[in-house]
Amino acid sequence: MDSLTINTTRTLTWSGVIPFAALALVSMIDAPHWAELLLVGYGALILSFLAGTLWTRHLLGDRTRPRLLVASNFLVLLAWPALLMPVAWASLWLAALFGVHLLLDEPWRKYGMPGWYRRLRLAVSSVAITLLVIGGLIGLNAGG
Repeated sequence: MDSLTINTTRTLTWSGVIPFAALALVSMIDAPHWAELLLVGYGALILSFLAGTLWTRHLLGDRTRPRLLVASNFLVLLAWPALLMPVAWASLWLAALFGVHLLLDEPWRKYGMPGWYRRLRLAVSSVAITLLVIGGLIGLNAGG
């Protein structure tokens, strides 16, 4: 893979963390409901996007794993109610679902992905989960 593709992937991936930081911020302040809804929706969309990695592992893996296909669909369906939750609870719920996805996707294992990508996925998922937990806990502490 060429360096332009790697750098673009890294830039886009880390840029995708910005809305998670914003979600943590809006859980601390009295933000407009539309901002909360957009950011929670973003979290649900990204989880849906990442659920596709489970399909990739199943379809391109050495052995089939139908449970990954089922799990990816369940994760998306479980994320959906976050759109109706208060932002602090939605943040904690999404953090838990991102954690489940991380355990299912196992980016630290070799399954046809280069090492730089596996490390990137583990780091970015960890940061996103941390931001969601921080935002959720602060929001709950603030009465959200």
